[in-house]
Amino acid sequence: MLYSQVTAGMDQSSEKMYKLNNEISSGKRINSPSDDPLGLSTVLAYRSELSANTQYQSNISYANGWVSQMDSSLENVQDLLDNASQIAVQESSSTATADTRASAANALEQIRAEILSIANQTYNNKYVFGGTMTQNEPYLDVDAANLQDDVATMSSTPPASPADGDRYIDTANDATKDHILQYSSATSSWVDQGAPTEGTAVTVDDQNEMYVYTGGKWKAMYQGNDSSSSVQISAGQSAQINIPGSDIFSNSSGNIMASLLSLEKALTNNDQSGISAQLTNISNARTVVSNALATVGGTENRLTDTNTRLTSDSTNITASVSNIEDLDYAQGITDLQNQQTIYEATLKSASMITGLSLVDYLS
Repeated sequence: MLYSQVTAGMDQSSEKMYKLNNEISSGKRINSPSDDPLGLSTVLAYRSELSANTQYQSNISYANGWVSQMDSSLENVQDLLDNASQIAVQESSSTATADTRASAANALEQIRAEILSIANQTYNNKYVFGGTMTQNEPYLDVDAANLQDDVATMSSTPPASPADGDRYIDTANDATKDHILQYSSATSSWVDQGAPTEGTAVTVDDQNEMYVYTGGKWKAMYQGNDSSSSVQISAGQSAQINIPGSDIFSNSSGNIMASLLSLEKALTNNDQSGISAQLTNISNARTVVSNALATVGGTENRLTDTNTRLTSDSTNITASVSNIEDLDYAQGITDLQNQQTIYEATLKSASMITGLSLVDYLS
């Protein structure tokens, strides 16, 4: 029994010394669940929160890139619309001539091409202004020379109570399918305008959408959708990171694409009244862009504030984990020295006890 107690004491002392040495080597007070079950449970909960914060900050980083792209793009669009407005003001005056308007039409064509390029730009191989249809180019190109007068609707039946000159696109499956029909009050009938040519473009009034005849069928100029994308930026909080192109470039409150096409055509045709008519439309379009910029700016501020808060939270959580998990080195070394003293005393005691013989007990 005495030898068993000596051996047990040595094993226990050696195990404690090994544990203390392991703590000093790792710098951690908790190296296994048995060291501190409650503390480990708290540490694991904190680590889960830290991991979530890291993912949120990664989401914010991605969102910041997307939103920053929109911000710079819309600022460029705003500047381009200002240039278009200046051209419209200059060429709507009575002093403008057919030559100045033709030259202005060329300049406007470049402006429109640049805005189209912005509307179709990508970020991280995804189209920025296509809504959630990020793999499809949002806007089709239209030649202003192919722009025709508006049509009232696209329908399989003619509009009721038409006025002279009203137009619609026939969607019925017959000889005039996809043709534009125009109402003549003189004959009280709808007159077939013939099969549309490739690239023909019209605005459909009841949809407030421009359509282009391409590949043998009518397609909306805007090929995206009206949906938005969001990313989670903190627990229970998401941020919208995109604005669909239909809310900016073909918004019913200010249609950039339709206004610029109409202005370009009016300039080409030396149509002073047509040029003047687009001044208000371009101004409205600029307001739409300004409102979108305000929305984007608000999102940028929110992302920045949230990221700052997450960084602060992560710092505090890391400190809390350290307080629970990390070793107090000074205390650890003191404990190890004490345990070494105990171990040495145990060894000395063991040598004394194991040196005793039966004679020593009998004497």
